[in-house]
Amino acid sequence: MSEVLDILKKVGAVLTNDHFVGTSGLHFDTYVNKDFLYPHTAETSEICRLYAEKYKDKDIEVVVGPALGGIILSQWVAYHLSEIYEKEVLGIYTEKNSEGNQFFNRGYDSYVKGKRVLVVEDNAVTGGSVMKVINAVKGAGGEIVGACVMVNKDTEKVNSETLGVPFEALSELPVTVYSAEDCPLCKNGVPINTKIGHGKKFLESRAAL
Repeated sequence: MSEVLDILKKVGAVLTNDHFVGTSGLHFDTYVNKDFLYPHTAETSEICRLYAEKYKDKDIEVVVGPALGGIILSQWVAYHLSEIYEKEVLGIYTEKNSEGNQFFNRGYDSYVKGKRVLVVEDNAVTGGSVMKVINAVKGAGGEIVGACVMVNKDTEKVNSETLGVPFEALSELPVTVYSAEDCPLCKNGVPINTKIGHGKKFLESRAAL
């Protein structure tokens, strides 16, 4: 859906021709920065309305996203679904534990058990973060009706088959990713962006070796 990418580009959230490090530690030259979207409430609401429209026939009861950015998505998507259904849809979130997995804190697992759940996330590069939320929902006894992201960067590796649940994306933006060892950007001396993504943490961990 080009509409999503148009909105993201409008607010300056699609960054290209740079050297980024993602949550997974992989390197790439194109970054979709949700933090540049969220200050713009009208555009954030519009994208989340598109999530809601996609699942308007699925009788969603709870929307779940991972902290931190997924909190905003889950709230707005639940808001728009509530308007469509004319009844309350809850918006809650998972948090990261010391092992890096997602779990329900604050008693939120009680809102998921036995409910029809939509998992939302901003971007998918490897699908790892989405999978962690899916596992948390399943562990809490929720029924996952679907999982959806704003942007899927690798349709071959991130799809319904690999995630084990019905999966969709609002848009696709193929991005080639590299391990630190094989990164041509590193080999060509392209500086790592330390302000956006996890570049600063990567360089600090490398310096500590």
